[in-house]
Amino acid sequence: MYPKCHSPNCKYFSTIFPELRSLNDWYIFFRLLVMIRQNQQIGQKQLLKLSPQQIQLLNFIQCNPLELEQKIRDELEDNPILEASASAVELKNPPESNPENDTRIEDERGGYLEGYQQDDHTPDYHSVVERKSAEESPFLTNLVEQNDFREQLRQQLTAQVLSERELLVANYIVDSLDDDGYLRIPSEDLADNLSFLHQILVSDDELQAQLETVQSLEPTGVGARDLRECLLLQIEAKSNHTPHIQHAWRIVNAHLNDVAARNYPTIVAALGITSAEVKDAIELITKLNPKPIDTDERLLYKNQNIIPELIVEKTEDDTFKVALLNSNMELRLSPGMMAKLDQLRASKPAGPQQTTVQYMKSKLNSAVWFLDMIRLRENSMLLTMQAIVNLQPEYFESGDPKRMRPMGLKDVAEQTGFDVSTISRVTSSKYAQTDFGVVHLKSLFNQGMAKADGNLVTNKEIMDCIETIIAGEDKLHPISDQEIVEKLAEQGYILARRTIAKYREILHIPSAKMRKLV
Repeated sequence: MYPKCHSPNCKYFSTIFPELRSLNDWYIFFRLLVMIRQNQQIGQKQLLKLSPQQIQLLNFIQCNPLELEQKIRDELEDNPILEASASAVELKNPPESNPENDTRIEDERGGYLEGYQQDDHTPDYHSVVERKSAEESPFLTNLVEQNDFREQLRQQLTAQVLSERELLVANYIVDSLDDDGYLRIPSEDLADNLSFLHQILVSDDELQAQLETVQSLEPTGVGARDLRECLLLQIEAKSNHTPHIQHAWRIVNAHLNDVAARNYPTIVAALGITSAEVKDAIELITKLNPKPIDTDERLLYKNQNIIPELIVEKTEDDTFKVALLNSNMELRLSPGMMAKLDQLRASKPAGPQQTTVQYMKSKLNSAVWFLDMIRLRENSMLLTMQAIVNLQPEYFESGDPKRMRPMGLKDVAEQTGFDVSTISRVTSSKYAQTDFGVVHLKSLFNQGMAKADGNLVTNKEIMDCIETIIAGEDKLHPISDQEIVEKLAEQGYILARRTIAKYREILHIPSAKMRKLV
């Protein structure tokens, strides 16, 4: 066993992450922390100076299980030093450190591994953190994400005539869409993130061109940046541009607020058309879909698998333990190839054999680095998940979303020492298995506010209340935002009318006048 760590830093973090026990654990943790901290110090003008290893780490952190599996298959195909293990044994108790057989990775300037492990010292590569077998999980059978449409969009993109660069930009836009199909990330942020992750400079024109490509896909309206653009895309897609379709386009483009306020005379005067023509156009508008992807009925795009990578379990002492689900193929350095390399080095090769040795050393470096990236990814996921559990004990105890505490990315970043953007990448495409089902890590973040009694509540709880109030209204006489303010005040929620309007927009609920119109 590795000796325990007794430094002040270890003792501090041990109170938060008790699963970090050995020096090896702490080495992985602090190495991950240092690499991410280095990325934080890089300004926007220096984004293109990231090392390949830092870029690789960020890509590993953000990828989902299917993407990780593809990375592993690609590396296995390209690297003869790496192999998949048929029957791997967890490295829960690593051997004592020995200077004679320690693996050493030289610096990035072209060094290679020396004193690498021999056949009987090359166990299957595993994180020392605890794993759970995927076969033990009752939630992994036939899990389906009913409303995840992105894979279908990516498949449609492959049928488009696009260059490799154009496809990369278009796929990044698809991955940035919200679950309802809207694109709410500003173009400037999209371009910056794309440059950061892929080391390419993307112009506004190039981004706009690929956004238009995404907006040309089915369902019509996907990729819209607001309701107006969503409706316009649907109108423009209609093949028969009759006069009332043209009127509908002009109304949505310039008078959508007048439609909501039922200021029909204003529309008649501004467009120079008759009241009957306005009525026909509005009838068409009300038949359009305000949500590109229907997240309520979940009728579209059914066969996207959810693969939890983490499991949260309650222990006998009523605390929660986080572990990895052992769903990825297990890797190790090939004992046969390592023995061959050892023989070649011992024979003091020259000429062609020396070229072979240099090639194998290069592949050995690459293999160990690849395994290191998997380890760092796993540890970043575990540390982030453990911090979330520490911040949300009542939720994981009950499974009731209304018992979630207000929690932002910054709260988790402060507990882990990672940057906010790193926490965002870790949680964006990761799922965890719990006693009450599978949860998306991203869904666990909530902003909060204080009730009249001083208790903090999440904005999700408030939005649930708003949805309940509107669901129970008289459909012929919808209640106004001010009436919702008053009803919430009776329950102890003190909000301004503009806050209600903002939450309605997030929930894609029209105003009272629009609900009556519909």
